[in-house]
Amino acid sequence: MPDSYFSSLSNLFPTSAVQSIAGHFGASERTVLSGIQSSIAAVLGGLAQKSNDKGFIGQIAQLASSTPENAATSALAHDALTNPNSSFLSGANQLLTSTFGGKLGSITDALSSQTGLRSTAISTLLSLGGTTVLSLLGNKFRDGSLNASSLPGFLQKESAALQGHLPVGFSAGTATVTTHKVDVNPVVAQTVQVEKSRSFWPWLLGLLVAALLLGYWWFHSRPEPVAVATPAPVVAPVPPKITSSYGADLGSLVDVKLCDGSTLRVPERGMEGKLITFIEDPAHKPDKTSWFDFDRLLFDTDSATLQPQSTDQLNDVAATLKACPNIHLNVGGYTDNTGDAKHNQKLSQDRADSVVAQLETMGIAPNRLVAKGYGDHNPVADNSTEEGRALNRRISVLVTAK
Repeated sequence: MPDSYFSSLSNLFPTSAVQSIAGHFGASERTVLSGIQSSIAAVLGGLAQKSNDKGFIGQIAQLASSTPENAATSALAHDALTNPNSSFLSGANQLLTSTFGGKLGSITDALSSQTGLRSTAISTLLSLGGTTVLSLLGNKFRDGSLNASSLPGFLQKESAALQGHLPVGFSAGTATVTTHKVDVNPVVAQTVQVEKSRSFWPWLLGLLVAALLLGYWWFHSRPEPVAVATPAPVVAPVPPKITSSYGADLGSLVDVKLCDGSTLRVPERGMEGKLITFIEDPAHKPDKTSWFDFDRLLFDTDSATLQPQSTDQLNDVAATLKACPNIHLNVGGYTDNTGDAKHNQKLSQDRADSVVAQLETMGIAPNRLVAKGYGDHNPVADNSTEEGRALNRRISVLVTAK
């Protein structure tokens, strides 16, 4: 097999994460690693198939450049791959859908047949493979060894190098697998004629009639079997685990009631539930201190660009505002104290503006939202630790009218 930049990527994943995926899907670690490599090869094949589409390649180049280096390993660390409702999987599925279109199901089935993994497991590994490819492409864009012009040739070379990890005859564009027809030479049977006397046939016919009568009597005289129904075991479904953008357990999804009587499914310990409780309780009046921190928003590093997995929580907040039309919010942006204070101030304002703009595209009137950047002021955790700094880099909302 030709040398490939992607040939040993499966070795980059932590053993504990691979064990977790293997346990979740009831497969061996070796099978899961094989599935990861096949998924990476399939994604590269799909991208290579569309490498002549300049618009598509431009989008992939932009998406790869904005994908963090640790996107895939972070998802593994936070069990996002084993949570079917995770924003990571929904974001990765957008890439797979735009790459494969209506062929995604056929590709999943082909890889499932090759690896022996269930289709659900292959779908998960394809999401991991897609994000891994984007992360590594992003690294090459950032170090200057790859650009949009050289990307098509690079994808074609890598796809060819990894073809051995795919089923024979597999094509990411057609999702077909070549089968080989085997021609079998006919066997010529020799006929042996045995002469029997004519007197043999009446005896033979008599025996056949007797055998048929005996079989008829036995079949109709035996008792009918009684079918015993064995109840299927009842297996309680395991509720999906929702995690925050910094790894905190937000619990499972629960239904909460909104102002107009509709319901919304949100993480039981998430920001949305706390905000809705404040809105619904008449004893809570708007004030200047009751801020609610988003816990599932992610931005590109040192940027105001929201990552796709942020959409779930923004949709929840937009749905809440639509159901409660009297609510007005201040949206505050915050950073940690690393770097230049003026830069942090501008970044916090840009991020608050980005969230407000996104909510407006979801149907929220501009006069109900105010964006304000606070820079590194008002920290909620210790800036001397990485965990504390991650908590301080946040977007919060304050109810100003209800």
